[in-house]
Amino acid sequence: MDDNKNYFRDENFHHPKKRANSVFYIVLALSLIAIGAAVVILALSGNRNRRQAEDQRPYMQTGASDDETLQGVVGARATAEPTPLPTLRPKFPPLPTEQPQPEGAAAPTTVPAATKAPARAASTSSKANAPVSGSVTREWTLDKLIYSKTLDAWVTHNGVDLAAMLGSDVKCVFAGTIERVYQDDALGYTVVVQHTNNRTTQYANLAADIPVREGDKVNAGTVLGKIGASALSECADESHLHFVLYMNGKSVDPAEYVRIGSK
Repeated sequence: MDDNKNYFRDENFHHPKKRANSVFYIVLALSLIAIGAAVVILALSGNRNRRQAEDQRPYMQTGASDDETLQGVVGARATAEPTPLPTLRPKFPPLPTEQPQPEGAAAPTTVPAATKAPARAASTSSKANAPVSGSVTREWTLDKLIYSKTLDAWVTHNGVDLAAMLGSDVKCVFAGTIERVYQDDALGYTVVVQHTNNRTTQYANLAADIPVREGDKVNAGTVLGKIGASALSECADESHLHFVLYMNGKSVDPAEYVRIGSK
């Protein structure tokens, strides 16, 4: 105790310059201690972080550097073959397969395709003879208009006009029965004959002396009358027979069924 008192009483301690030096060394020693402690803490923290990184990279090989490991991973991905995409193909129903026929079974019958009946007669030989031998002066037409000199107008024509001299015989084209004999206001003296298969023929612009009567049976070629000039609606035309053919009550082109002349 006495020594301490003597120390504080020492003139060196109470000297200002020497006391400042002592404080400097104390502060320096404390700083070095702090720096050492910080270095130790940083070293321990670095080791812990490195161990965590190694635990999080299990795919890296032991003993390989980070650069070597990274190069190995990149090279493996670059050289790996790409996975091919699935090929999309449209789905179609399977084609029918031919069923085997048992032995002794009859071969399947091939059904021929239906054929449309021709509108016209198969040949000219199957057509009937014309009622007169003259050429056509006015044709049959219901789908277009033709000029009428007598009426001075464009009209349809439900039959054909066949040129013939006055007094020429008019013959029946098919066998049948006389249905009507009368004088028409426009077509003059007229004979209508009913035939089989719902066919009807009309003969107009005849002379007044008609040799047949209603109900008479006639054959193909029977004379029904003579060419006259009684059709007032066609009186400006040359001498002719106005001939009409009906099938099932409808007017049709006589040239399809009868061998008539041409213009």
